[in-house]
Amino acid sequence: MKSSTELGFIRGTAIVIFLATAPSFLYAGAGDAGAAFLKIPVDARIVGMGEASVSFVDNAAAMFYNPAGLGKIKSLDITFMHNSWLLGMNHEYFSSAFAVQKIGTFGVAFNYWGSGAIPIITIRGDSTGETFSASDWTISLGYGMELGDLSIGGSFKYLRESNEEFGASSMSADFGAGYDLPIKGLKAGMSATNLGSGFSLDQEQFALPMMFRLGWRYDMQNLGFAHDFIISNADPVGIALGLEYRVAEILALRAGYRTGSGVQGLAGLRSGIGVGIKGFGINYAVAPYGKIGIAHRISLSYAPIK
Repeated sequence: MKSSTELGFIRGTAIVIFLATAPSFLYAGAGDAGAAFLKIPVDARIVGMGEASVSFVDNAAAMFYNPAGLGKIKSLDITFMHNSWLLGMNHEYFSSAFAVQKIGTFGVAFNYWGSGAIPIITIRGDSTGETFSASDWTISLGYGMELGDLSIGGSFKYLRESNEEFGASSMSADFGAGYDLPIKGLKAGMSATNLGSGFSLDQEQFALPMMFRLGWRYDMQNLGFAHDFIISNADPVGIALGLEYRVAEILALRAGYRTGSGVQGLAGLRSGIGVGIKGFGINYAVAPYGKIGIAHRISLSYAPIK
């Protein structure tokens, strides 16, 4: 029988390890960076296209992928996503952007991940009959603007990781740019996200999962192709490929593939569908993660019709 001191030590150690690395194992393989929930993609439209996004994201989800996309928003844009995440975890994302004439577009976003109730076990694998929970969240403020064919943007976010016994916080920044190339329908973009010094959790130091994206998108009538090249300090170099086919302006069919996320083979496949009517949109995407399970995302959006 373990003493209360031993159980407390086991419990505390388990929480620290879980907070820092659990999402990394479930989504992107083990890595040295903490706050791995920052790598979980948002917006079902983007996920359905294999997470290829940096060159064309033009809604409020630009706060996550490339804040330069805020400059493409000329009035109001709202995005909400619910992610039925793996192993009973939950992931919610909300972002809103509003344009101020002759000044630019401002954005705000809230990103939340919750573990749900997790059983506490001893080193032997025996259950203590207790549970604990953990949560991570960020709040971001951003700005983007257009300068002719060039768009630029940036954002700052506050990160908080917490549970019943430990807590940590950090600040980070995102920067990005986009460019409409002279070839009709061709766009390019780049972004650097989660730039910060990391955080300390129970005397352990963890880096943030910094990501650099470089990509392009080409639209030809109702068909769009997108490709991102992704470098991270927490994962292997990755490639995101996406395809979107728009039907009669109200329906979109999507498919894509994502490499470098630590899950191989068919687990890299992504697909989705979207419907838009009078400024309101609903998007759905499905992403398999091998034996771990399948993640389903639903996004709701609103943007006034121009």
